[in-house]
Amino acid sequence: MDREADVQLPRGMFATLRLLGAAIRLVWAAGRRDFVLIVILQLIQALGFLVLLLQFQQLITALIKANTGDTAEGLAIGLVLFIAANALMGLAGAIINNRRQIIGERVTLYISTEILKVTCLAELDDFDDSTFHDRLQRAAGSAANRPMMMVQSMIDIGQNLFALGSLWFALVMLQPWIGISLLLVAFPVWIGGTRVGEHYFTFVVRIAHLDRARMYLFQLLTMRDPAKEIRAFNLAQHLSERWRTSMIERIGMLASTLRRQLRASVISTFGSNLVLALAAVTLVVLNRRGVLTLAETATVAAAMLMFAQRLLSSVMETNRFFESAPLVNDLNGFLQLGDGLAKHREGAAVVGGFSRIELDDVSFRYRDANRNAVEHADIRINAGEIVALVGENGSGKTTLAKLIAGLYEPRTGAVRIDGTDLKELDLTSWREQVAVLFQDFIRYALTATDNIHLGSTARSEDAEGVRAAALAAGADDFLSRLPSGYDTTLGPQFGRGIDLSLGQWQRVALARAFFRDAPLVVLDEPTASLDARAERDLFESVRQLYRGKTVVLISHRFSTVRTADRIIVLKNGEIVEQGSHTELMAGDGLYAELFAIQASAFLEADLEETAGEPATVEP
Repeated sequence: MDREADVQLPRGMFATLRLLGAAIRLVWAAGRRDFVLIVILQLIQALGFLVLLLQFQQLITALIKANTGDTAEGLAIGLVLFIAANALMGLAGAIINNRRQIIGERVTLYISTEILKVTCLAELDDFDDSTFHDRLQRAAGSAANRPMMMVQSMIDIGQNLFALGSLWFALVMLQPWIGISLLLVAFPVWIGGTRVGEHYFTFVVRIAHLDRARMYLFQLLTMRDPAKEIRAFNLAQHLSERWRTSMIERIGMLASTLRRQLRASVISTFGSNLVLALAAVTLVVLNRRGVLTLAETATVAAAMLMFAQRLLSSVMETNRFFESAPLVNDLNGFLQLGDGLAKHREGAAVVGGFSRIELDDVSFRYRDANRNAVEHADIRINAGEIVALVGENGSGKTTLAKLIAGLYEPRTGAVRIDGTDLKELDLTSWREQVAVLFQDFIRYALTATDNIHLGSTARSEDAEGVRAAALAAGADDFLSRLPSGYDTTLGPQFGRGIDLSLGQWQRVALARAFFRDAPLVVLDEPTASLDARAERDLFESVRQLYRGKTVVLISHRFSTVRTADRIIVLKNGEIVEQGSHTELMAGDGLYAELFAIQASAFLEADLEETAGEPATVEP
């Protein structure tokens, strides 16, 4: 999939204005009171600037009169008004800077929350899509400041335009042709600003994928879990060089973008200054020809100087505005994904368990895969059954379990709960009916209580329920002996956290699944990190632990699935056999072959061990 296929730049003034409206709505939702306060204060600044300009003109007139011997009426009052207007503008600026920080944080909070809403609605299939990750990366990067930057730039542009309008009106009153000629300044400013924004947005789109890869390498080098393998294989230097290479590539792409932006800015600045230069030449010509008096020439010159300063500020703000506009457009597009994702959660709620689960001709293929992971699967699972999924690596066991749990949607066929297609049910309510323990479970750097309670946050965090789940998983013994018992933080990342062995972590994850107390339990290699005795004890008690519940068990160890009510054997995504252990052994098919291979490996090891023992002699 083309990573840039979802990206569209806003074209035209009306599209840009619609984007400005979207940015204002985001800022308004985040902190309307601070936003209104900032707008009012900036209008006060703009009015104060107009007062300064008028008082400046009156002061000059009064001073000229005083120097020629005339009476300078209102000089003291004008000076006081000038100072007061300047002080008021300074106070407004201080308050604006103070509230900008607060509203900036509020905007970040609001938009980041909206991004997390979309992310939480996304399904596993979305997380398998590189394009989704790129869009998420760009949205997260824009959340902190782009909407507020765009709105603030527009406010500053508006303030500058108000001031420029005041100056332009004054120039028109003094010399219409100079005022009219200055209208041409708008064209290079607009064209240059849009080009700057387009160049930067193109860079952001191109760099998103590279930035994710670069950040991934940085995390590998700085996080705890990968540290052992990176050091065991002496990978630190190699990965550091790869990170550095990607950083250099980023800098090169940024430098190229900045060169293009610089060319656009130079064109904009040169064009606007050319217009000002022509106006200045016109002013000199008019003065030399006696059209303007010396006082009028000085006033026009001062107004043009202030006009040029405001224009320079407007150029900078315009560049910022058009740099932010495409990113706000992209952010807004990402947030709108939530509406479509939420529709997949609509449907009838699943309440009170179920009687049967049916998979009818279900096929599924991962994104960009060249073959189906599950092919034409037909399965019936009755409530209370223990069903085992077995097969070689890549046979589709875990994928099939994820389809049953509602974590993936079949490409063809249907998963039905009591005859209703899972597509027509509320996925959130169905997942409440499922407890899943994956082989690659998460080790939360939280307290032991939190680690177990996360199995069902809807339940109260009762110590008895948490401990009962830990007892069932065989975790209570070592958790109780921790320095602060169940209140001890697990993992060394924070404070005085205590790390556990991999087998102990797996028991904690198993306790989390027990605490969920769901009618359907999916166990994906639940004993992969347990020793042989612990594994035997666990599976001997599976029926007692999950009495009245439906269990889908995935395991490579065939000795652990013998007691299952039914064993489903998969090969290359297809179901090739199913039945009890006795039936499958009698059928002498793939299950019997794989079981014999595992059994023979243990027998050969026992024989070799026996053969290596010294002979004993009776006394």
